[in-house]
Parts: sequence; structure tokens; C-alpha cells
Amino acid sequence: MRLPAPHALEKIQKGIVAPGYLLLGTELYWRDQICAALQKAMGLEAVSFGLAEFDLRQDSLEKAVEKAQSQNLLAPRQLLFIRNAQAALSRRGREVDGSGGGGETSPKHLGDLAAYFENPNPSTTLIFEMMDVGLETDDWREKEKINARLESFEELCDIILLLAPGTREAVALAQSEAQKRGRKISPQTAEHLVDAFHCNLALIRMELEKLCLRHPEKEWIDAQDLKEMISADVAGTGIELSEAIGSKNVTVALKALQGLRSQGKYAPLIVSEVARYLRQLILLKENRVRDIRQAGRVLWEAKLSSPQNSLAELLVQAAQFSGPQLLRGLELAFEADLALRSSPADERVVLERFLLALMGTPSRRD
Repeated sequence: MRLPAPHALEKIQKGIVAPGYLLLGTELYWRDQICAALQKAMGLEAVSFGLAEFDLRQDSLEKAVEKAQSQNLLAPRQLLFIRNAQAALSRRGREVDGSGGGGETSPKHLGDLAAYFENPNPSTTLIFEMMDVGLETDDWREKEKINARLESFEELCDIILLLAPGTREAVALAQSEAQKRGRKISPQTAEHLVDAFHCNLALIRMELEKLCLRHPEKEWIDAQDLKEMISADVAGTGIELSEAIGSKNVTVALKALQGLRSQGKYAPLIVSEVARYLRQLILLKENRVRDIRQAGRVLWEAKLSSPQNSLAELLVQAAQFSGPQLLRGLELAFEADLALRSSPADERVVLERFLLALMGTPSRRD
């Protein structure tokens, strides 16, 4: 049975616990909620002897199945977490995709797992985690991989789909998380929070926790709190200079650079931020990103996230540069960083030469 995470969570909270689950997707928030609900439903504390963990990159699936079959003498029930379960579908280092490429569509040890689920231990629940693929991917190879995993496990256990929520659902969940902490947050402020972190519920939950710790005396979380929290991340991105580079307006770019220098910005950091911006454009081009939501996801997964309101402009700028231009830009950034760390006579000259070369205007030295 395939279930969206909210529906599966609702069933578990009602005490309906299956012998096994496959958690498929990248949304950590739902993973954590499901695991916590199962522990509660099975009466297991965080340090219970009934909890065990296996990682199939190191442990064998047979070892986990053997543990599931055994009776735990120190706990009435046991919950087994099996991380990186996709390794169970590997053969000679390549994932089985069922495409007829010479691989087995059901390795022998999955047959052993099927035998276990025909008569599972009633005191044991298995949780298989496959969190290395996003369910909303547009890559056909990733889609085939997902389909292969679904086909391999759908006859064995319940499959919980860890899908990213829509904006409305994420806003409601953000409000619910605030309420759990004895706080209130308006729909408008919650929406700003959701936009800032691209509907990533795990991050939203963490930021709410930080907000509550920062202002323990406040009942309401307001827009000013979010501004204080997010400003530190946004302030250091050099977004004005990035936009000027993307527009290919040399005059504006030089003015933006002067503004950063007048603020006392560390010169190598300016170059580092421009290099980060170039990497963002390269990622967007390589992944052929066409919409804002996909852009946010691609950049976030690469740990190169950008504020929501800048994603549309990044997409436009990525289209204005060729791949070779962006790669050359990274080379220029490396050369500028090296020059700045070699005690130059004038950092301003190094920065301006870097900017002019990046934007295609020859400097006097050239």
C-alpha cells in the first residue's frame, strides 16, 4: 500500500501499526514524524532496548531480518531502523532498475525478506529508509529508479511517500509546530517563513525552535523576528553585486563593488560570494531548471540556497551566460582569490580587474 506521509501518520497515531514500512523521499520532517509516532504507538522510549539500527552500506539485510525474527528479551516490542535500504537493490555496485539490462529485478535477499513478511514477528516493525531520491524529480533516470524501488517493495510492506508539501500545507504545519511550542504565528508570517526556506519542513521546524529560544518571553512570532533571523543569511550574499553581474552592466557592478568595499567587506569574501553565485548559475544551467520551485530544490540540495525572491532573477541570469563563460568565471575567481591572499599593493585593483574580466571588459593590463 502506498500512502502519503500525512495519511500514514494519521493511521499510526490511531494505533494501526504495520509489520514494515518503506520511507521513500527526501522530506526529513515526515521521516522524523513517522519514526516518533511509531515509537509512541509501540510504547518505546528513546533509550529503549527495543530500538535497533542497521545501515545497509555496512550491515547485511540478512542480519536485520535475523534480528526481526528474534524475540527481544529486554523489551516487549522492537522497532528496527534500516538506513540506506537502497543498497538491498544493488548488484555489482549498480542499482537494479528492472529495465532488462542483465540485472535481477528481485535479488535473493529480497526473496528472503518476502518470506519474512509472509509470517512476520508480531512484536517487530521494520522501517526501511531510502532518502537519496526526490519524488518530484524531472530526471527520467531518477524516475525509473523510484519506480523500480516501488515495484520491489510494494508487495512486501507499506510504502510511505515523503513528499514535500505545498505552500498552504506547509503554512498550516508551521503554525502547528509553533503551537506545540506554546507560540502563535500569523498565516502571513508563517507564509514568509515557508517561502524563505522553500517549504523545507525540517528547516522550518528548526528555525521555529531557534526563534522560540531567542525570544522565550514572546507569545507571538512576528515578521520582525523573521527579519532578524533571515537577515544574517541574506546580508552576506552580495546579492546586489550578483544582480549587477547578471545584468552585464559594468557601471552598476563597479558601483556595487564600491558599496561593498565602503562597508569594510573582506575582499576575499567578496570573490568567494561571486564564485558562489557563479556555481548557482552553473547548477541551474546543468539541470536545465525552468521554474522557481525546481530552482529552489536544486540549489538547496547542493547547499547553495538562495532567498526565494531572488530565484526568478537567477533563472534569467543563468540563461544569459554560456557554460564556458561561467567556468571561466570560476577560474577568474580562483586567480583573484590567490592574488588577494598574496599581499597585493592595492586590493581594489585586483577586485576591479576580476570584475571587468568576468563581465568581458578587458582591463588595461590586458
